[in-house]
Amino acid sequence: MQQTESPAIQQISARQAALLQLAPAFASLPFYAVLAWFLAGQGIPNLFALLFTILLIEVPVSWIIMVRHVRREHDGRFTLAAAFPWRTAVPWWQYLVIGVPVTIFSTVMVAGVSPQFQTLLLESFFDGLPGWFVMNPGPGMFSTLSRELLLTLWVLMLFGMVLVGGMTQELFARGFLLPRTQNLGRWAPAFNALFFAIFHLISPWNWLPFFLMVLPWAYLVWWRRSVKIGLFIHVGMLALQWLAMTLIIFGLAPAPV
Repeated sequence: MQQTESPAIQQISARQAALLQLAPAFASLPFYAVLAWFLAGQGIPNLFALLFTILLIEVPVSWIIMVRHVRREHDGRFTLAAAFPWRTAVPWWQYLVIGVPVTIFSTVMVAGVSPQFQTLLLESFFDGLPGWFVMNPGPGMFSTLSRELLLTLWVLMLFGMVLVGGMTQELFARGFLLPRTQNLGRWAPAFNALFFAIFHLISPWNWLPFFLMVLPWAYLVWWRRSVKIGLFIHVGMLALQWLAMTLIIFGLAPAPV
């Protein structure tokens, strides 16, 4: 399905799109590095640093970019409709038949495939990185945390990873940037997925699995002209991870060891 964009939605070049996508990541990287180093000295895992970085740096920078860009497009005015022009209604059965399988696939990529790539690439190419920098919320982390820190992490993951962070990432990448790169034609979703993967600067060992994870739903958003299905998949995937954390915190499932 093709759809003519509003003249007010200005197409941007691939270079501009890449720079805009990576801007929040470049702003976040030094903040994360300093905070992760500091928290490591306190015996606190760097997952806390990541979540604070998302809430305090990545999310505000993303929204500042979107607001400024849309205001330039619309003579100083900002509206959500102008920022996210692809809002086509998606039938409920497409969420069920397409959205749910893609959500499950993405969750498997993050929870199953990505850690395997992380171990392989860390040992091969990134063994010189300090331990406090490497994001590794895997086996053993939960057993080192007090109940109070686990509850704090639970709340931070809900807001920093699922609600505020996940929604902002999807709105920024697929809601804001993807409609403005239609001049790239059918390559637009692949380009979008690639730079969304590179956006995760603190974990380059995850770029390939993240690219493969995002690619299907980037094309779904492009095909349906609706960021709604992207939000469903992205937030749904993160919510499943948060649910697993919830079960561990409240003693309903064993913590990984």
